Amino acid sequence: MSFFKASKKAEDIKQGGSAHINSSGVYPVNIIVPTVSVSKGGSTSVDLFVEHEGQKQMIYGNLRITNNDGSPNKIGAKIFNQLLIIAGMDSVDDPVEAELPIGKEGAMKTVDVLEDLADTEVYMRIQMEYGKWNGDIKEKKVVKGFFRAEDKATAEEIVNNSDTVGKGYAREEKYFSNITYKDEVTPEEVAEWIKAGRPSGTASKSSSTDEPRKKAPAFGKKKRFGQKVEETTEE
Repeated sequence: MSFFKASKKAEDIKQGGSAHINSSGVYPVNIIVPTVSVSKGGSTSVDLFVEHEGQKQMIYGNLRITNNDGSPNKIGAKIFNQLLIIAGMDSVDDPVEAELPIGKEGAMKTVDVLEDLADTEVYMRIQMEYGKWNGDIKEKKVVKGFFRAEDKATAEEIVNNSDTVGKGYAREEKYFSNITYKDEVTPEEVAEWIKAGRPSGTASKSSSTDEPRKKAPAFGKKKRFGQKVEETTEE
């Protein structure tokens, strides 16, 4: 009888810890390309297809750019604006239709992308958020900000040509490990849920990806960004 059977699955042979982003912190990432989605209500959100330590993954960060009525969403639009400044851009063109390997088991999926921001290196700050819906724990990765890759400069420091670049990063460091708990969810409940393997009935995606687009834009010719996403097991 075999004592232990070897596995050749990617998650079992990968050296070191998982590169999957699943905790609060600041991560050096390459934004392969941002995606744009429109909810049933009409709000517009930007999510990020990124690569971190060699692993490609979607970050549904709740960057809501406009509200249902078309007015700017102050929080999401501000963070997205900071990304443009850090990327050295004054504006981005309308999204184009493209294919990304973000479907089930890495299948190609047609989405709308912002080509101008493709292949952008940044530090991305993520804050985990936990709540409940119909009795199930829900997990979100909320994008809280960006810093320039080469020196961790903030958008404000770049615009003001500050001689104290990095001071904003240092000022925010004490918040990097923050976690948000909503709907009376406790840290103990979340710890047990994660230990149990994030059981069924839960989701880590933002609502913008769960709802169909209000209308299907037809921007340009389909392109493909990135390769098949690695299969991983979140810990």
